[in-house]
Amino acid sequence: MNKKNIIILKLRKLTKFSILLCKKALTINKWDIKKSIEYLRKKFKSKLKNNNYKINNGIVLSKINKKKNIGVIIKINVNSDFIINNINFKNFIKKIIKISFKSNINNIKDLLKNSIVKNEILDKNIMFKDTIIISNFYKIKCDYINNYNHHNYKFSSIVGLKINYKNIYNLNYNFIYYISKNIAIYIIINNLIINNKKFLIKLNKYFFSKEFFINNKKIFYKFKYNHKKFLYIFKNNIKIKYFKYYLIN
Repeated sequence: MNKKNIIILKLRKLTKFSILLCKKALTINKWDIKKSIEYLRKKFKSKLKNNNYKINNGIVLSKINKKKNIGVIIKINVNSDFIINNINFKNFIKKIIKISFKSNINNIKDLLKNSIVKNEILDKNIMFKDTIIISNFYKIKCDYINNYNHHNYKFSSIVGLKINYKNIYNLNYNFIYYISKNIAIYIIINNLIINNKKFLIKLNKYFFSKEFFINNKKIFYKFKYNHKKFLYIFKNNIKIKYFKYYLIN
């Protein structure tokens, strides 16, 4: 196999365009792969479907860092549901999530301005001949963060807790993990899509209420706390600071 054929196959692998189109792009751009990719992007950008309509398929995913103090939740919509299980689509999501943890990205505007993200979205639109858009993105920075992804990735939630470090001797992180996971799951089960301060106060009140303690007796058995001690630890050490919930719709 000669050198030119190797370059053609490499470009095809990168872009998923036909061999004839790859050869044409490389010939025009003097066999420069980077210039050829840009050429193909510009050529086919205008042929993509219009993104300005509602698409109800896609995936919702939340992730947290190893320190559990930064978390992201992202909603990616697609026109056709069949591409969701494609390995290239999964790798695309992983790449976007990884970029979203960068310090200069704090909201959806920052994410969509990122040149790598823009090119990745365009490339995947071209590759799948479909509409792929990042419709929602949220980033949390807090003392302790936990998340919950439903198994089909159609629902996801993320919760940020404020920890009172003055009383840290009363806490253990298994307790914090268990509570935050419980909150994240509760948000999904009850479809709590109202994301505002008033509702956050209501959510805090619920987790301090007798109803929560009665319904979650297993927490007492797990940590061997009585009702009063548990309530004291929770009220004096943990506050639900942020939460976000997305579903595909």
